[in-house]
Parts: sequence; C-alpha cells; structure tokens
Amino acid sequence: MPRSILFQVTTPLGYRVVLTRNRWRAIIRFKHPAVASYEKEVRQCLRSPDVIRASAKDPDVHLYYLALENRCLCVVVARGRSEEPDCFVVTAYLAKRLKQGDELWKR
Repeated sequence: MPRSILFQVTTPLGYRVVLTRNRWRAIIRFKHPAVASYEKEVRQCLRSPDVIRASAKDPDVHLYYLALENRCLCVVVARGRSEEPDCFVVTAYLAKRLKQGDELWKR
C-alpha cells in the first residue's frame, strides 16, 4: 500500500479514513502508549463505532467512540490536505467519558 498504510476503512459517515504506520508509531510511542495493543479495536471503532461526535473545538474533526470493558476508545479523525480525498487518524486514546460535541451518528 502506498505511504506505508497500515489500514484504510470506510466509516458510517461514508468517507475513508487512513492510518499510516508512521502515524500509528507516533501515537503508541509518544502520545498514548496505552493503546499499543488496540490496533484491531481502532480499526473496528472507525468501521463500526457506537457514537460519532464533531469536536466542540473544530467541527471538521470527528471523534469516534467504541465502548470497551471499563472505558471507551476514542479515535480522532481529521481531513487531510485539500488534494487528498481521505481523512486520517490524528490520535487514539482510552477515555472514561465522551467529550462534548454535536452527535453526528449513533448505533
């Protein structure tokens, strides 16, 4: 796959999201090491989330949530450069509750 893509999925909102190996490494090494073993769940969260919300700070940034055992997984997605049709994973982390923002989709 080009640009060392780890995976790409189509979300319930109808757009594709790409996660590159470099982005995943940055997330699990520097930002949120606790999600290192959650690669499969990140993909599942994008493909079949429980809730999708628009960020309260930037409505073009979407927060995908998937309930896990005692927390929820949040995957943050944003649009790439204007010449790239796909969105990309900004980060992923474990959260105790959902952040504020308009609800865009719910299972």
